Amino acid sequence: HIHTPALLHTRSSQVFDWITCEKLKVRSGGIYPLAEAAQAHADMESRATTGKLLLIP
Repeated sequence: HIHTPALLHTRSSQVFDWITCEKLKVRSGGIYPLAEAAQAHADMESRATTGKLLLIP
């Protein structure tokens, strides 16, 4: 558990550093406009996507 805001900041900075240095890769399974959130959810439920789905307002 992360008990303090300072520790949260430290840990999140580490994660973002790993992403920047490509030690950690984030897979995007798709980008959907917010208006298509229902379709994004349906695609997740049907396992038509892998990785994270991004909803763009």
